[in-house]
Amino acid sequence: MEKTYYVVSSKPEYLDLLRAQPESGDAVGQKLIVAITQGGFGQDVRDDERQAKERFLEHLFYSSGIDLPRSAEDFDRYFTLEPADEFIDLDEEI
Repeated sequence: MEKTYYVVSSKPEYLDLLRAQPESGDAVGQKLIVAITQGGFGQDVRDDERQAKERFLEHLFYSSGIDLPRSAEDFDRYFTLEPADEFIDLDEEI
Protein backbone atom coordinates (compact mmCIF):
# COMPACT_ATOMS: atom_id res chain seq x y z
CA MET A 1 0.00 0.00 0.00
CA GLU A 2 1.14 3.51 -0.72
CA LYS A 3 1.64 6.23 1.82
CA THR A 4 0.39 9.77 1.67
CA TYR A 5 2.64 12.49 3.10
CA TYR A 6 1.43 15.70 4.72
CA VAL A 7 3.07 18.79 6.19
CA VAL A 8 1.62 19.70 9.59
CA SER A 9 2.20 23.27 10.80
CA SER A 10 1.18 24.67 14.16
CA LYS A 11 -1.04 27.73 14.41
CA PRO A 12 -0.64 30.53 16.98
CA GLU A 13 -3.45 28.94 19.04
CA TYR A 14 -1.28 25.86 19.58
CA LEU A 15 1.66 27.99 20.67
CA ASP A 16 -0.63 29.75 23.17
CA LEU A 17 -1.68 26.34 24.47
CA LEU A 18 1.97 25.29 24.86
CA ARG A 19 2.89 28.50 26.66
CA ALA A 20 0.11 27.85 29.16
CA GLN A 21 1.77 24.54 30.15
CA PRO A 22 3.94 24.89 33.28
CA GLU A 23 6.94 23.06 31.76
CA SER A 24 6.64 24.58 28.29
CA GLY A 25 9.89 26.56 28.17
CA ASP A 26 10.19 28.43 24.88
CA ALA A 27 7.31 27.33 22.67
CA VAL A 28 8.09 27.57 18.98
CA GLY A 29 6.11 26.68 15.90
CA GLN A 30 7.01 23.51 14.08
CA LYS A 31 6.51 22.00 10.68
CA LEU A 32 6.33 18.24 10.70
CA ILE A 33 6.09 15.66 7.95
CA VAL A 34 3.59 12.91 8.69
CA ALA A 35 2.90 9.80 6.64
CA ILE A 36 -0.17 7.60 6.64
CA THR A 37 -0.99 4.51 4.61
CA GLN A 38 -3.69 5.26 2.07
CA GLY A 39 -7.05 3.65 2.67
CA GLY A 40 -8.59 0.96 0.59
CA PHE A 41 -11.23 0.93 -2.07
CA GLY A 42 -13.88 3.59 -1.61
CA GLN A 43 -11.80 5.94 0.51
CA ASP A 44 -11.10 9.36 -0.89
CA VAL A 45 -8.70 12.18 -0.09
CA ARG A 46 -11.07 13.67 2.49
CA ASP A 47 -11.08 10.38 4.41
CA ASP A 48 -7.26 10.22 4.34
CA GLU A 49 -6.97 13.81 5.56
CA ARG A 50 -9.50 13.28 8.35
CA GLN A 51 -7.72 10.13 9.47
CA ALA A 52 -4.32 11.87 9.36
CA LYS A 53 -5.65 14.71 11.53
CA GLU A 54 -7.21 12.39 14.12
CA ARG A 55 -4.19 10.10 14.30
CA PHE A 56 -1.81 13.05 14.58
CA LEU A 57 -3.72 14.28 17.65
CA GLU A 58 -3.52 10.78 19.11
CA HIS A 59 0.25 10.74 18.49
CA LEU A 60 0.54 14.18 20.08
CA PHE A 61 -1.09 12.85 23.25
CA TYR A 62 1.17 9.79 23.48
CA SER A 63 4.35 11.71 22.67
CA SER A 64 3.80 14.88 24.71
CA GLY A 65 0.83 14.34 27.01
CA ILE A 66 -1.15 17.17 25.40
CA ASP A 67 -4.70 15.85 25.37
CA LEU A 68 -6.81 17.50 22.69
CA PRO A 69 -10.09 16.04 21.45
CA ARG A 70 -9.26 13.78 18.52
CA SER A 71 -11.41 15.33 15.83
CA ALA A 72 -10.67 17.01 12.51
CA GLU A 73 -12.34 20.19 13.76
CA ASP A 74 -10.05 20.41 16.80
CA PHE A 75 -7.02 19.70 14.62
CA ASP A 76 -8.03 22.61 12.36
CA ARG A 77 -8.16 24.90 15.39
CA TYR A 78 -4.51 24.29 16.28
CA PHE A 79 -2.81 23.05 13.08
CA THR A 80 -2.83 23.15 9.30
CA LEU A 81 -2.47 20.09 7.08
CA GLU A 82 -1.13 20.34 3.55
CA PRO A 83 -0.40 17.47 1.18
CA ALA A 84 3.30 17.25 0.41
CA ASP A 85 3.88 17.80 -3.29
CA GLU A 86 6.60 15.21 -3.40
CA PHE A 87 8.44 12.97 -0.95
CA ILE A 88 12.02 12.04 -1.77
CA ASP A 89 13.74 9.29 0.18
CA LEU A 90 17.42 10.14 -0.22
CA ASP A 91 18.44 6.69 1.04
CA GLU A 92 16.55 4.96 -1.74
CA GLU A 93 18.50 4.13 -4.89
CA ILE A 94 17.46 5.79 -8.13
